[in-house]
Amino acid sequence: MTRPALPLPAADDGPRVPGMLLIRTDDGDDAWRDVLSRLGELPGQVAPRPGHEARSVPPGPIPRRLVVVDDLAWRGATLEEVREALGADGTWLPDLVLLSTDRTAADPRLRPLLAFRGADGDAFRITPRQAALTYLVLHRPFQDMTLDSYEEKAPAELDYELEEDETLEDWEDALPDPVGTYVESLSPPPRYEPPARTLPLLTQETFGLLVRTDFTDDAAWASLLDAVHRPGRGYDDPVDDYSDSVDAVDDPAFDGSSPEQVMAMVCESESSPDQMTANVVMIADGSAVRDPECGLLVVPLNGPIGFTFRIDPESAGSMAANLAIANMDIEDFMDGDTKAEVLDMQWLRDAMS
Repeated sequence: MTRPALPLPAADDGPRVPGMLLIRTDDGDDAWRDVLSRLGELPGQVAPRPGHEARSVPPGPIPRRLVVVDDLAWRGATLEEVREALGADGTWLPDLVLLSTDRTAADPRLRPLLAFRGADGDAFRITPRQAALTYLVLHRPFQDMTLDSYEEKAPAELDYELEEDETLEDWEDALPDPVGTYVESLSPPPRYEPPARTLPLLTQETFGLLVRTDFTDDAAWASLLDAVHRPGRGYDDPVDDYSDSVDAVDDPAFDGSSPEQVMAMVCESESSPDQMTANVVMIADGSAVRDPECGLLVVPLNGPIGFTFRIDPESAGSMAANLAIANMDIEDFMDGDTKAEVLDMQWLRDAMS
């Protein structure tokens, strides 16, 4: 069957716009609506009509693009057909391609999407919510390492042939869980929604970045910030002072912002692109401001994206500094349950490599 050209915009005239391509290849209307709902209303999302190209430059303070294709002409398309349609001269090439397939429709709990990088990356499976979180940080450096881990953790194919007594269902049951199984189990699950107001960019200029999203108690915020910047005496060292290592954003524009909205606005410093930074953003939300013992919310920006956790304000500066210089890993600061999930992912990845 001859497929029409994918409705991709022309190649970018200037810095490349990162993004994803989502194609519906199955006939399950309910599954497709569920996938779109889990993705949320992502910035830079466009759904061109059949026969029309997507806009060349999506609006927004951080350029990014999600092209959603719901065209009868692409129903039943295979991964190989989609690969062949990508990479045409003069067209934009997405960082990640997502296919909603019959396997997506068959699994209402996870709705796994078939995914691959560029035009020829290894195929893997990913849930819609994990894809959405990854999309929000695709503009950041070193995300190839994140996508490497996705390919290794959840390959769409197993490297062995069926035994005589095995069925196709047996073979599919042996596949690893999709990337994002943990994220889909969270309550409430993460979902991006457009902010009520335009949010300013968050530029990482130092080791750490702390964003205030609760403005109900200025005194509590001042106390929390002091605990972050001056946590007290360390191991026989002078009193630690992270005032110059952790930038605090105290901007009412972020009042009530969700973690997904905050992470979507974090970019690298244009003036110091080589500045060492922790690949996380810390958030002083309502829980942290009302109860300092609850801890700041830590949101990873690469690697274990979606594995948010809490950290004591007194430990935040040390965490940011150690992550920025790669002296420690993010798992070293996670709580027990979250760390166990991440380590389980790493064990599986190591076992398959």
